[in-house]
Amino acid sequence: MILLIRRLIFPLLALMAMPVASVADEMKIWSENITSAWLDNHVAARRAGRPRSSPRLNRTQIWANNIARSDMQAFVPTDFDRAVGAKMQPFHDYNFLVGTELIRGSGEVSLLSSKATWEAFLTRDWERLGGVRFGLSTAGFVDSIQSGYSQSVSGTMDIPLDLSLHTWSTELRLSPSMNLDGLNGDISTGLLSEIIGQTRLTTPADRFRSELNVRLGYGLAPNTRPVASARLELRIAPNL
Repeated sequence: MILLIRRLIFPLLALMAMPVASVADEMKIWSENITSAWLDNHVAARRAGRPRSSPRLNRTQIWANNIARSDMQAFVPTDFDRAVGAKMQPFHDYNFLVGTELIRGSGEVSLLSSKATWEAFLTRDWERLGGVRFGLSTAGFVDSIQSGYSQSVSGTMDIPLDLSLHTWSTELRLSPSMNLDGLNGDISTGLLSEIIGQTRLTTPADRFRSELNVRLGYGLAPNTRPVASARLELRIAPNL
């Protein structure tokens, strides 16, 4: 019994011996509202602010087709649809793009239509096979005028060609593809083989990046005649 009384009296005496100001400060702390300023003043381990990721321009694509026309035509002038569109990559770690495209028809009654587009792609390099690159992509859109959709799936296999052409890099590309037309319910397949040559016209220190691409292709598809193609492309973009 005496031991129990001692255990009760000694804590009470110690509490009474504490300064009155210290007790008042503790009561004031527990009665205040917990705010960010209160945490900064009373909590030793402060919260570390996460750095915000800044937007990057290379995750956005903007294009325009046939907006301005020239009077100098090498062939008979033909009316083309005018289009402007944009795509963006919402997720930094995934190759998935969504966007929209506005199209004005070239007929007598120029109708303005829009498309919602999406695209996803995946690439893998196989060093054991001599640097062969495999790719798989899918893209689709929904048309507001026709109330239909289209979905395509395509693959690529790039085989480097060891040709001594100075600054040119060459490769053989095989591209099988399949397209589904949701409006008509048609499924089409095809195979395109291309020889691609690419060279860079500027140095890495320049403000603009300029590349010249040359493509020679041959396409095959069921129930259609083979199609040969040739393309010369010049790309100019800022070094961001």
